[in-house]
Amino acid sequence: MENKETVAESPMPETQSDLPELERLRGEVEFLKAELEASKNKFLRLYADFENYKKRMAHELEAAQRSGKFDAVRSLLGTLDDLERALGFASVKPEDLIPGVRSVLENFTRSLKSLGVEPVPGVGAEFDPRYHEAIGAVEGEQGKVVHVYQQGFRYGDLLVRPARVVVGSGVKQEGAESPNAESN
Repeated sequence: MENKETVAESPMPETQSDLPELERLRGEVEFLKAELEASKNKFLRLYADFENYKKRMAHELEAAQRSGKFDAVRSLLGTLDDLERALGFASVKPEDLIPGVRSVLENFTRSLKSLGVEPVPGVGAEFDPRYHEAIGAVEGEQGKVVHVYQQGFRYGDLLVRPARVVVGSGVKQEGAESPNAESN
């Protein structure tokens, strides 16, 4: 009985035909380990490159934002200078204040336009809820802007500020007000 247990515990003797298969499998395992290591190294390099890319893009975005703000401030400084000059002239010749303020307004409007900021269409334009905020309705052509209380502006496709407007109701008021003439 001892003899049977010893035989069962001892490994099977390798035959001549099993040796080449075993060597082939060991070689394949080594090849796969090397391939795995190469893939791991490639992944780590790619991951490091991506992290560097993210940091570089964040830095470039911050630099672009700073540059945009810098350009905007530089553009608006001329308006500050014009306002200071207008106040200086107002104390000497108050009657010259109105033409000076008009000039400052024109220069400021040009500065905004150079930055890509444009006014929202005003009086006579079709009411557009994307660009207008209706604060009332009065007798006038229905759906048209009749009066602008506060000019609106857009920057490309972005709305900076909606125009606060009064819209025509299309109803002529006679005596008592009709419900259609009320504010929207």
